[in-house]
Amino acid sequence: MNSTVSLIISALIFFFILRGQLSGMRKPLRKSGVTLLLPILYISTSLMQLFDPTLHISGEQVIIALLIGMIVSIPLIVTTNFEVRDNGNTFIKRSKTVFVLLIVIFALRFLAIATIKSIDPSTLSFMCNLMTFGYIATWRIISFIKFRGVSSSKQAVVNI
Repeated sequence: MNSTVSLIISALIFFFILRGQLSGMRKPLRKSGVTLLLPILYISTSLMQLFDPTLHISGEQVIIALLIGMIVSIPLIVTTNFEVRDNGNTFIKRSKTVFVLLIVIFALRFLAIATIKSIDPSTLSFMCNLMTFGYIATWRIISFIKFRGVSSSKQAVVNI
C-alpha cells in the first residue's frame, strides 16, 4: 500500500474519530460505553498492510512506533473526561483541546511522511499507522475505563 492510500485511510479514520467525539458531546453514551472502543476497530483495518510483500519493518520499528503512539495519547487521555448531566445520562465533556490535539497529531503525521526520506515510504506509512493505532487504542481504552468509573459512581448515587 502506498503512502497516498495510507493517508486517505488515515483521513477517513480521523473523520470518524472527530465525528464520534462531536456526537459523544451531544448525545449520551450508551450504558455499556462500547462505542468508545469502536475507533480501535476502525484503525485496526490499517494493520492489513502487514500482508504487503514490499513492507520491510523490523521489530524495533514496531516497538518505537507503538511507544510514540502511547506517549502521544497522554494529552488526549488528560483532556478527555465524562460528565453526568441533569437527565442522568453520561456525556463526553465538551473540550476544544481534544479537537486541537487531534488536528495537531494528524498534521504532524502528514509532516513526518512528507519530510522523512530515510525510511521506505511504505514502511514509514505503516509505522505512522502503528503510531496511530498506539495512541487511539491507549486513549480509547483508558477513556472507556474513565467512563465506567463515572457510570459506576452515577449508579452508586442513584442507589443511595
